[in-house]
Amino acid sequence: MSIINSWVFKRTIIDINKFLTATGNQFKVISSKPYTDKKGKLEDGFTYTLTILKDDLDYGCDKNGEHRDNNVGQNFDVTILNRNRRAAKGDIIRLKDFDEENSFALDFSFILRFKDYELLKPVASRTNA
Repeated sequence: MSIINSWVFKRTIIDINKFLTATGNQFKVISSKPYTDKKGKLEDGFTYTLTILKDDLDYGCDKNGEHRDNNVGQNFDVTILNRNRRAAKGDIIRLKDFDEENSFALDFSFILRFKDYELLKPVASRTNA
């Protein structure tokens, strides 16, 4: 017999170090929006949609023998749990201080939360001439 509420005790671990190593931990900011935890448990921050710029991992072949493509150009969301600063669209950032306790995998999606990021390459500012 199954436990009805087994989901309460289940946790899927994310190998974040493998992901960050494979991608070089460099991502381009596509968009951002303010984040506030509905339960009030987590700090306010920003949710960013990021693009993967590089991926060195070999994903092998599928069941038909076709080589699997890497994740370059794929987008994913991540929440930075602070409002110290806000990355701009086009910035290149490095994620810092993974919040393992509040991150998880849900089906094929990741809910990733970090406490901070490092700005690697800001967007060149535009001046009106």
